Amino acid sequence: MDIGKRIYDLRMNQKMSAKELAKKVGVSAAFISALEHHTTSASIATLEQLCGGLNISLSEFFQEDEAPLDVELLHKFANMQVQQKAAILNLIEAFCPDKDSDTAQNNNGEDKG
Repeated sequence: MDIGKRIYDLRMNQKMSAKELAKKVGVSAAFISALEHHTTSASIATLEQLCGGLNISLSEFFQEDEAPLDVELLHKFANMQVQQKAAILNLIEAFCPDKDSDTAQNNNGEDKG
């Protein structure tokens, strides 16, 4: 895994500057830049702090199968109010109905006579 690129991608997805991330984490913007350009490395403790600044867990950081858009969507969803989450869930269900829900609706709507 390219840790520097991962930090950069996550930061860009959140429209966060290196200076903003550095301030959140308590390191210099130069350190963030050096990480992203592979001229320094970070300890696990520092990486955990960076993840905190990016609002993700260390395990999420190392999940390579998640697309950046997925990370952004999860981040935005986590920061929504309950009513907003319910509205988004309804929208998703309208576009991607469960097969079980379709079967139940079809069975309930069938003419048995």
